[in-house]
Formats: sequence, C-alpha cells, structure tokens
Amino acid sequence: MTDYNHTHNPKSDNDSSSEQNFDHQTPDNQALNSQKAKAQTEKVTINNSADNYSATLWLIDDDAALRLILADTFEDAGLTVISFTQAQAAWTRLNDILQQPESAEPLPDVILTDIRMPMMDGLSFSDWVNRHFPKLPIVIMTAHSDLTSAINSYQTGAFEYLPKPFDLDDAVATIYKAINYQPNRSTNSSVTGSDIDNAPNNASNKAATLEATTKPINTTRPAAKTHKPARNQPEIKADADTQDQSQIQSQAQSNPSGIIGQSQAMQTVFRAIGRLAHSPITVLITGESGTGKELVASALHQHSPRKQQPFIALNMAAIPHDLIESELFGHEKGAFTGATTTRQGRFEQANGGTLFLDEIGDMPFSTQTRLLRVLANGEFYRVGGQQPVKVDVRIIAATHQNLEELVKLGRFREDLFYRLNVIRLPLPPLRTRREDIPALATYFMQRAAEQMNTTPKQLHPATMQMMQSFEWRGNVRQLENVCLWLTVMATGDTVMVDDLPPELLEHSPLKPQQSSASIQETLQDPLHHAGADILSEEFESQNWQQALAIWAEQSLQEGETDILQTATPEFERILLTAALKHSGGKKIAAANLLGWGRNTLTRKLQQLDIPS
Repeated sequence: MTDYNHTHNPKSDNDSSSEQNFDHQTPDNQALNSQKAKAQTEKVTINNSADNYSATLWLIDDDAALRLILADTFEDAGLTVISFTQAQAAWTRLNDILQQPESAEPLPDVILTDIRMPMMDGLSFSDWVNRHFPKLPIVIMTAHSDLTSAINSYQTGAFEYLPKPFDLDDAVATIYKAINYQPNRSTNSSVTGSDIDNAPNNASNKAATLEATTKPINTTRPAAKTHKPARNQPEIKADADTQDQSQIQSQAQSNPSGIIGQSQAMQTVFRAIGRLAHSPITVLITGESGTGKELVASALHQHSPRKQQPFIALNMAAIPHDLIESELFGHEKGAFTGATTTRQGRFEQANGGTLFLDEIGDMPFSTQTRLLRVLANGEFYRVGGQQPVKVDVRIIAATHQNLEELVKLGRFREDLFYRLNVIRLPLPPLRTRREDIPALATYFMQRAAEQMNTTPKQLHPATMQMMQSFEWRGNVRQLENVCLWLTVMATGDTVMVDDLPPELLEHSPLKPQQSSASIQETLQDPLHHAGADILSEEFESQNWQQALAIWAEQSLQEGETDILQTATPEFERILLTAALKHSGGKKIAAANLLGWGRNTLTRKLQQLDIPS
C-alpha cells in the first residue's frame, strides 16, 4: 500500500485539465514506471468485459475535501467518477432518466452516498433509487455507525454499509463487488412515467438524524499515481472523531436497543443484524455470558417482518430437564400427574414470531431429537397429544459453549448442530472492544438514573480510564451492574476512582496508589503524573525510548497487564501539553504540530481532562 502523496491536488468537479510532473529518472526506473502507468490506466469494466466502456461511479457527499479525495482514489482505481455535492442533484438526474427514457443518459454502475446532507438525506435517496432502479447498487457511508444506521441502510436496499473511518482499499473493493453484482442493467427496466415520485421529504424523515456532523475517513490510498513522486510522503488521514463526548451522549440517548459500539467487531455485528433481520433464516449466536446475545436476538426480531408477532425467550439452563418438553411443546390434559388442563408450549405461543432458545447447549439429548423435527418440517406433538401441531416460527439459538466440542463428546446431536448453525453470529467480549466502554458506561449510568429517579452521575476521566482497564469477565452485563451500583452507592455528582466497587479495584491492573483527590490533582499537572514519571529524574541521562522500555519491563515484571492502556493516555497527555505550550495555547496550531485535526485535539482535551 503506497502512502498518499499530499503534493498531488485531487481533481475538482470542474477541472478537466491534466498535468504531469516529470522527475529525472534512470532508464530502469522509467521502464518500471511505464509498466506501472500501463497497469494504472486500465479501466474497470462491468464484469471485466473486454469493451471500452468504463464503469461509472456517482459519488455524493457534501464534504468537499472528502469528496475530492474519494474521487481521486476511485479514478486511480480505473473508474469514471461523477461527483455531486448533495443527493438532490443526483435525484434530479435520475428523475430525468425516468421522464425521458428514450433520450436519457446511461445510468451509473454504482452509487456511493453519504447519509446526512442538506435537502435530501442519503437514506431517503437510497430508498427512492431502490424502488425505481432496483438493479442499481448503492453503497452508503456514514460517520454515525450504530445499529440503527446499519439496519436502515440495508432496509433501503443498500448493497453495502461503510462505517467511517474506513480504509480506502476496502472501499474500492466494495465498489468493485457492487459493480459486478448486477451486470445486466437496463436504463429504464420496468419503469414508466407513472412511477415517478416526488423527491423524498427530508424534513419528515427521521433517518436524517442518524449521521454525526463529523465525517472521518482513513484516506489510505490503494496506489499512488506513477507520475507523482510519492517517496517520503506521509500518509494522509482525516479527522477520526467518532468518539467525542457529544457523540457518546447521542449514542446513549438514541439507542433503544441498548446495543452500542463503534469498534470494528461491533460494526461486523451491526452489518450481520442489518442483513439478517428481514430473513427467516435460523441464526446461532455465540459468545461469552453477558455479551448481549438476547439483545441481538431481540434486535433481529424487532427489525424483521415478524415484529408485530410474539418474541418468546427461553433459557434452557433455567428449566428442569423433565419439564423442558412440556415447556417447549405444551401438553394435553391428563398427559402426566398435575396436567389438569391443556397447555400451549412456547412454540405455539411464538407462532408467526420468533423463538429465542438461549443456552441451547444445555438442552437434554432427548429433547434435541424433537427439536430437530420441528426445524425440519415445522410440526410437533404436544406431550400426550395425538394430533400434530403446525407452527411458523423463526428459531434463534444462543450458547456460550463450544457446540462442536459437545458434538465430539456425544452431548449434542450433530444433525441438530448443522440445522442451527446456518448463520453463526459471534459476539465479541467487552475486553476486546475497550473503546466502546465510555459510550456503554454513559448509557448505563443514564438508564440507572432513570430507574432510581435521580440525576445521572458523571464518570471522572480517571474513573473511566480505570474502567477501561478492567477485564470485565461478566462482559456488558457486569458493566451494567457496576453502573447501577455506582448510581446507588457513589456520593456526589462525579464518580471518582475511590467510588468504584472494592472487588473491581482489587483486580484492577492499574492498582491505584492515590486517593481520588490526588489523582484529580495529578491529572491537572501532567508533569507529576505516573506516565510522566517515565521521563523523570532517574531516567534523565537516557532518551525517552530507553526510559519507556525500562518502564515497560518493570511493569511487566511486577505482574501488570494492559500496560498500553496505561501508557498511551499519558504519552498523549505529555505531547499535547507540550504542543499547547509551544503554540501559546492556540488549538489549531497545536493540532498541526501534533498532526491531528482540530476536532481530534478537542476530543483529546476532554478525554484527558486537560484545561484548554
């Protein structure tokens, strides 16, 4: 992957001129560059056809800088790019094609659009295009990468959903896939003038609020142009402000599902939910206890065509084995001692809806056989019944156990495993997505305050840092319980480190040696913070890399873990403080000194609690 050449000015919408910047080159270099140039100028065509028609991408984004970077990238990738500053303009051109199909210009082969834009939002545009040009693939990109955005994107017919920041190599690969997804398109396939709709009303569309105002993107280029010198040039990255405090608050307030996450692992989960929600296919959710398997199952149901029907959740581990069959399939009157009336089972109660079978690995072997029959033909017998009962139920199963291992041990039917394992959706443990903890903690603190009918308490930055260092063996459920405990037990409006439950502090890798008051003081004076001690008196004779290496070795020898979580904030604190001092407190100048954007610097000031 070649670094982006910042000396190259991306093409503007109106710039049709082309210039070459020739360097002095050796014959070998000239030959090599000639071969590269030949490869670079190859056009991308539909389904790799041999004709001269170059695939066309319509790019829609109101951010001029981002739009030019993306346009330049896709042109280098062999595409013909037509840029729009808003979806309304693209809608007008498509509407002209509908009105005058005989003299219309060709349709694009793929559209890449942002969500939040003036006049018309990307989701309304995608929905309109999907209704009138169902074979035209649309890729939606958004900075507000939550579950709702992912589901709404797929529900509007989007081919793919790209949460920012994303790597440009991934974006190019996604566009290639979309181009070859429906190669046989017609300009006016099954569309008549009577099908023309008015432009979607952005003011009435709640989806317009889904995207944050920041538009971060990782601008790693797939390849640099051969006629531009790229040696010793830095990689250009845009401002990745997806986790500032305002957006954390927004996520906490506008996420009814409670499934929160900006990490890559959670983006994969969001994509899966978005794709699977409208399908009746069986899903097997795996993950440790407390990772939110029932929340995911509920989200799959709530965003499916079955959402008006029942969602029944049943924990196999919580039911005595001799009652499981009756609980699942019901029983007839007199089927066994105590069966004084006919009773419907969970399958009948969930008819038309979704049945969530949690901890499926604990289901008795005999019951597994009966469940297999239901999955095969949707039919079962009540306990003691003579007539089959037909049901239409979507099965979602979940387990924290390794079902493959249970199959090898003979404790789980292999044929049932393959029936359930149609689509497997693994959920990541909380300790592998620590960047999601601030948003989750904020959400749980707000919800706990609502339950207690009190004002939400704020977590001090040092407390948040401490919470991000925990292992969270109970995962999200444990974090939720801790937030409820803090809401009840912590004194004051701000939760300090000393307010955390003792059992967490005992197992904390940070092992705080100061009171919360002294921690607050040291946070305001970075030169006396633990991280800055790396560069203090005992290491004055060494450079900072050697000092850091010694600190790391000592920390590991003392049994500490997650030392990167300890060192990184302090490293950033020292550099940020130095840059602000050097710039006289001017944020833009300090951001330039650090190679950050203004929004990133502002977010770091908040996270590190540095006075601005």
